[in-house]
Amino acid sequence: MEQAAEWSLFCVDAGSAYCPCYLAESGECIACSLLRGEDFCQCSWSGTCSYLNQRWARGAVKSRQEEEVEVTRTELAPNLFCLELMLQAEMARELVNPGAFLLLRALELPPQAWVPVSVVEARGEKVRVVVYVDGPKTRFLVKPASRLAVKGPFYNGVQGLAILKRVRDGLGLIIAGGVGQSTAASVAGQLLRGGNQVRACLAPGRAGLNYAADLLRALGVEVNEVSSLRREGLATLSQWLKEEPEVVFSGGPDALHRGVARVLQEQGAAAPLVTSQNAVMCCGEGLCGSCVVLTAKRRRVPRCKAQYQSEGR
Repeated sequence: MEQAAEWSLFCVDAGSAYCPCYLAESGECIACSLLRGEDFCQCSWSGTCSYLNQRWARGAVKSRQEEEVEVTRTELAPNLFCLELMLQAEMARELVNPGAFLLLRALELPPQAWVPVSVVEARGEKVRVVVYVDGPKTRFLVKPASRLAVKGPFYNGVQGLAILKRVRDGLGLIIAGGVGQSTAASVAGQLLRGGNQVRACLAPGRAGLNYAADLLRALGVEVNEVSSLRREGLATLSQWLKEEPEVVFSGGPDALHRGVARVLQEQGAAAPLVTSQNAVMCCGEGLCGSCVVLTAKRRRVPRCKAQYQSEGR
């Protein structure tokens, strides 16, 4: 279990249809100190009261939808596949926001085989995701079969959602590589809805393809494609920071996040850093423990549900 700095915590599900959740019922609510057994309310108000929601629900918890869906697979590059899913409208309309992801599983596998996959694009009931095959669970997802098990919607695929939603009429930068590109389009969409100009630097990484480039260009994003974010992308970011962007998004592995944060610090940039979520997940409900980290005060934090702000970047 990873140990982390002390954080200011916010629950991505607080105030949603999925509040209260199983953590509230178990006395481990992220949002509500009263539900954790403390004496005083110390919540960050989200527009609704998790404590009252839990009391009114009387133990009832709304579960995420799980369904079997039709899937069409397209091989984009070696070990890289685009999966097109036909979902029920209720689930699909929740997947247009940044950070939205699904859990996918081959029907023949047990529940432990759920794989979190970020949504690349959602149009009507048609949803596209991209899967890179790097283990047995993802290999089963791309085997020839007409249907997959899908569970969702989940919302915590991006850390810093509140930042994205409040940025207006400025410049937003996207630095993304590999399968981290999957979050780029929804992040760009959110920034564009805020009247921002958006610029993106993409690299293929281990995915071997800049598969988000055409989609971003279709949205009106200025896209710069490079062969390596480490060798070229961070240098590009350094140049772009001279234009004083309002926000920088890093989509990729934690090593990329650290590199982007280092450049921001070296340049003295004031722009906040928003990142893709790389926690190992299995259930998406904070129950399985696979994504749990410990704060400095030994509090257990499930990263599948927690939005956080830590000291520094």
